[in-house]
Amino acid sequence: MELYNSSEITVHQLNELRQGNKKIQIIDVRDDTERDHAFIKGTIHMKLSEIAQRHTELNKKSNIFVMCHTGTRSQAVCKWLKAQGYDHCVNVLGGIDAWAALIDRDIRRY
Repeated sequence: MELYNSSEITVHQLNELRQGNKKIQIIDVRDDTERDHAFIKGTIHMKLSEIAQRHTELNKKSNIFVMCHTGTRSQAVCKWLKAQGYDHCVNVLGGIDAWAALIDRDIRRY
């Protein structure tokens, strides 16, 4: 997969990329209780409170797509990760809420 050069991606664009490569890094930064309500299979759960300790688990040389509930926390995580040298960190606009509304309606919205 080519490196994604934008700092943001829509759920439609991410879905297309994911259909072509099931191994892409999608980081879910929501809390446990939020993830218990809804999640996308294959995403990596790395709570916002864990990012500083666990970011080394991520591959700096590939795309890292970050999502939360609506895109606010994931935007802050992307900004922080970019400051740590993760140049290909991408915020998922609308987060899991947009994914549930537009891509996978079987995912429960909250």
